[in-house]
Amino acid sequence: MAWGAFVLAFGFEFGGIYTLEQPLSVRGYYAAVAILLIITSFVLQKVIRDNDEDDYLREQNVHHRKRNTSAFTFLSWVGFILAVAFEFIGLTTLEEPFYVVGYYAIAAAFLIVTSLVLQKTIRDNEEDKMSNGPFEA
Repeated sequence: MAWGAFVLAFGFEFGGIYTLEQPLSVRGYYAAVAILLIITSFVLQKVIRDNDEDDYLREQNVHHRKRNTSAFTFLSWVGFILAVAFEFIGLTTLEEPFYVVGYYAIAAAFLIVTSLVLQKTIRDNEEDKMSNGPFEA
């Protein structure tokens, strides 16, 4: 379901961009921002989960190397916030009827959520394949 939802969101976003009656430069802007939203959503979900697992292991007094530096965590958040801001700026300046702007807003939100869910699902499935889960010492 995670893959299906992601493919559907991707199709809505890029199908809409393809059919948008705007110059190629405008469509290219929305395509670049959509790719940025996908990438930053994947990275942010990974960083948050890594940091949560690291905190859990530290609370359990399990010695291990921290996976993400504070700088990388900060940059992950900044990248995601910038991607959302770029999408918002693009939508507020898009000279189209409100229902068209609304379509792109919903498609972008759907793309963000499905990217987060897909990254989590892939990681969960990979961890399930391992003989020892990440929380077993």
